[in-house]
Amino acid sequence: MRGFVVRPAWLSLVLALILTIMAGTARAQQAPSGSAEHESKAGPVVRTYGPEGGYRTEVRSETEGTLGQEDRRQAALLAAQVFQHIDEAKRALDADDPKEARREVDKGREAVKAIRALLPKTNVHTRTTAPDGEVIYEDDRVVQDERIPLFEGMLHARTLAPILAARRDATQVAGVRVVESETISTQVTTDLAYVEAQLGKAAKALDDNKPDDASGALLLAQVQGVDFRYSREDTPLAEARDAIWLARRALEENNTTQANANLAIARQQLEIYRQSLPEDRRKDVTQMLAEVGQLERQLHQEGNRPPNQAERSRQSNAATEWWDRLNGWFKRHF
Repeated sequence: MRGFVVRPAWLSLVLALILTIMAGTARAQQAPSGSAEHESKAGPVVRTYGPEGGYRTEVRSETEGTLGQEDRRQAALLAAQVFQHIDEAKRALDADDPKEARREVDKGREAVKAIRALLPKTNVHTRTTAPDGEVIYEDDRVVQDERIPLFEGMLHARTLAPILAARRDATQVAGVRVVESETISTQVTTDLAYVEAQLGKAAKALDDNKPDDASGALLLAQVQGVDFRYSREDTPLAEARDAIWLARRALEENNTTQANANLAIARQQLEIYRQSLPEDRRKDVTQMLAEVGQLERQLHQEGNRPPNQAERSRQSNAATEWWDRLNGWFKRHF
């Protein structure tokens, strides 16, 4: 049995799609002629292809672990840290400090390892038998979703600016237009497997005293390891999301003036976004507008008398929940 397998992102996505289809089909549809499938409660999903008496292939998959909202935020935060370490490593190489560069590369690899520990794993066993029952192919592997979102609003400037600069430099000669930071308003994701591979190449290059090769690998991690998906129509939604995050930070610091200022921005941008939607899709945004407005009124009424810690914590948690909802709305477009 093989250990953990890292493969190209396209293959991981294909396998993940296959597993999703299999799971959905196993629950919702009757098996087609020539195949059989079953699953035990909370157990593996099994699907068999091929006619009775002929060549048959069985695919058994079982997922270990789940990814809740808190773990999603951790993964996003750690992914942002990876790119900060990459940028610092490049700066160290530019300053002829390979020792510091290697330290930053190692830190980036540690962050990738931490992300992998958070992500659920799906064990996939494939076996093909001949008509006489002889096993002619068998394989075991572990699949993980390797595309991690970078949607932490507070990390935008520190994390994305160096990546955008690297992409502009890399595509300038080819004449490819790179999305400017102010138009990025939906999902930014990292290809974890690709970035991990480039960090490994950078580490080896530094061990071999090849700083130029190391710098090239780090540049590829920045240029090819991040995918920007954007829509100008989503700009108000992105502005609202970032304002909500800043309001949450202000609440944690007990700065009601700043929190109210950012809530007002969020409410204005949410209204703009709501007006851009068809009537039948405005309900959720209208509900959030009401909730944001209610918190604004509460903060205005506080005056010089701050609430107790429990109430402030409730307000901060409400802002976090709105932020999560807003990030979920981006995904509706794809």
